[in-house]
Amino acid sequence: MYRRSALSAYADIDVQTKTSTEKPQELITLLFEKACVLMRQSQEQLKREDTEGFNNSTSHAMQIVLGLRGVLDMENGGELAAQLYETYTAISAALFKARAESDAVSIEKLYVALSELKEGWDMVK
Repeated sequence: MYRRSALSAYADIDVQTKTSTEKPQELITLLFEKACVLMRQSQEQLKREDTEGFNNSTSHAMQIVLGLRGVLDMENGGELAAQLYETYTAISAALFKARAESDAVSIEKLYVALSELKEGWDMVK
């Protein structure tokens, strides 16, 4: 128990350090990476019938996607921001449905979509 809380505290410090020292573009990359990791974890958890883990991973990934949507600059972002807003909305809705249905095929498609968005972001940052 003590070891787990110590590891948790260390992880929190690591996140705080990264968020205070990284550029906003790097933070978005980290969010995409985390979302992709969570989607892969959810696939494995679904295979193992780890319902709690699956629900936690997909919920966390959905929070990240909604967070990315929330930081879009809709006033100055133009058509790109509008398209990304729609994309993030569609991904979060599809993830919500895939989670409710424990749909492995949809989870894989959503992983691919997030990976492609991450790759696109990496090219423009």
